[in-house]
Amino acid sequence: MMLRTKQISGICSLTLGNFVKCERFELNIIYAQCIRWKRKPIWLPTAKSKVFRVPQRPKIPTEEYIELKRLNNNYRTAMKSLMQHFENEFKKSQVQFDEITINKIADEDFIQSNLINDEWNMQIAKIREVRLAKEKEERKETILKKLLKKEERDKQREQKIEEHVKKLKEEVPTFITAANIDKAIEEALINIVNHEYAIDLKGNIYTDSKETSVNSNNIVSP
Repeated sequence: MMLRTKQISGICSLTLGNFVKCERFELNIIYAQCIRWKRKPIWLPTAKSKVFRVPQRPKIPTEEYIELKRLNNNYRTAMKSLMQHFENEFKKSQVQFDEITINKIADEDFIQSNLINDEWNMQIAKIREVRLAKEKEERKETILKKLLKKEERDKQREQKIEEHVKKLKEEVPTFITAANIDKAIEEALINIVNHEYAIDLKGNIYTDSKETSVNSNNIVSP
């Protein structure tokens, strides 16, 4: 709520009653509370005619006085019980926050946590043993498979080597050595082979020299 008032002769216009003039007024129901003064505003002092007035003490009947006293005693007893209850609860909370109690609770919690941790470690150790044993067996199987593959590769390589050696042994008689080099030269001079020739689509071979020509009938057409 915003309220702006004018000052007239140094007196706030709020004290002028009906002469209050609001230039801007914004009311918010949640945060505003309207008060109506029946006779005069609360900020004005006591009237001069009421300054020395002594109000008469009300006269209450005896039965009503006894009843009011009983109700007052019940109220005080209930309030005292509540205060005592709140005080006891506060003392309990203070005991919970005592340093010795906190340290004791922390030690007990540490011991309990260690027991739980040891139990977890035992469970994990059992699981780890089973896992390691399984991994060991799998590793053995893998190594055994690799060894078998290696043996098979070695056998194949040895077989290829043996076949190659056997083939070389069969070709040994055709090798030119110091003992048969003269004979090989004579055969080369007698059987002259001309490698400069042409082949047509039918497989016929054509050479330049008739003496070194090769019989085309012996050539198989591809």
